[in-house]
Amino acid sequence: MAARQRRRTHRERRSGQGAGRLPYDPRQWRLHHHDRACTMSYAALMAIMSGWLLPGSLVCIMVVMGLSLTTDDFRRLVHGRRALFIGIASMLVVPPLIGLAMALTVAPTPALAVGFILLATTPGGMLSNLFTDMAKGDLALSMSLTLLLSIIYMFVVPFYAHFAILHFLGVEAEVRVPLGAFVWDIFSITLLPAGLGFALRAWRPGFALAVKGPVKLAAMIVLFTSFGFILVDQIPTLRANLGALVWITVAINALTLLAVLALGRVLRLGREQRVAIGIEHLMRQEGTALFIAVSIVGNNEMSLPMIMNTPIALLFVLAFVALARRGVRHAPPPEAAGSVAAA
Repeated sequence: MAARQRRRTHRERRSGQGAGRLPYDPRQWRLHHHDRACTMSYAALMAIMSGWLLPGSLVCIMVVMGLSLTTDDFRRLVHGRRALFIGIASMLVVPPLIGLAMALTVAPTPALAVGFILLATTPGGMLSNLFTDMAKGDLALSMSLTLLLSIIYMFVVPFYAHFAILHFLGVEAEVRVPLGAFVWDIFSITLLPAGLGFALRAWRPGFALAVKGPVKLAAMIVLFTSFGFILVDQIPTLRANLGALVWITVAINALTLLAVLALGRVLRLGREQRVAIGIEHLMRQEGTALFIAVSIVGNNEMSLPMIMNTPIALLFVLAFVALARRGVRHAPPPEAAGSVAAA
């Protein structure tokens, strides 16, 4: 009798019966382990994205920027110094103040507040030169602004970002980002690759121009792939805050452009100079800010303002270019303007 009872208890344990347990189901076991495998695979992909793909794409972008530079670009900085100084000063003051105001007043979460400050402090991107040329603006001024602001940004962004992270996330999220390591991480991913590209352009200009296009294309593909990973990872945050993300990003771009154009008129800059400075304030280098948010701080939510800004700023720039070109077509030719002034 005792042996029969032990065999019965053993069968119940194997089948999951007794003690309130459910029977063993091999399908449930397979589903459970499949979900665990998918979760581990997704986590591994996100780790690869933040640890390798995003930093690698930024390194390539900085190398391309260095490959685009020559010593003539630095000589150009001495010409048109008044407009250049106004453009740099407005870029370092106007967008950060607007971004800080938005972060302090209407940002939905502390992480998004830091993201808006990172967005507002990014410099103009290389595409600003292309759109300035399309809008018949001052191309030399645009290229000088992009070059000089990118160099300044590499030195000031660690302090902007460190302040924003400590102010908005330091207490609540216990984010610890040592300033020395923070500065080195950014310099090593921006200034060093750009310097390498510049040296390669000076040493082997033919090779530099040959590899510039493929490297830039690969960097853009990897960067936008990283955008996709981050968006999928942040679907719950997007569902909760999509409206706020869109309108705050639109407001930052609109207020920045209006303020800069008004400043240009008050300081009596020419149309071409106002166009160049305005586009420089819209087309931004989001890559470094993304790297800070995702790879250094490890907060994907913080990167959403930069991702949201990419299509919104592009729409602003396209509309601004169309208006600027329309203004050029409707403006009187120089000969007619001179004859009217003489009369």
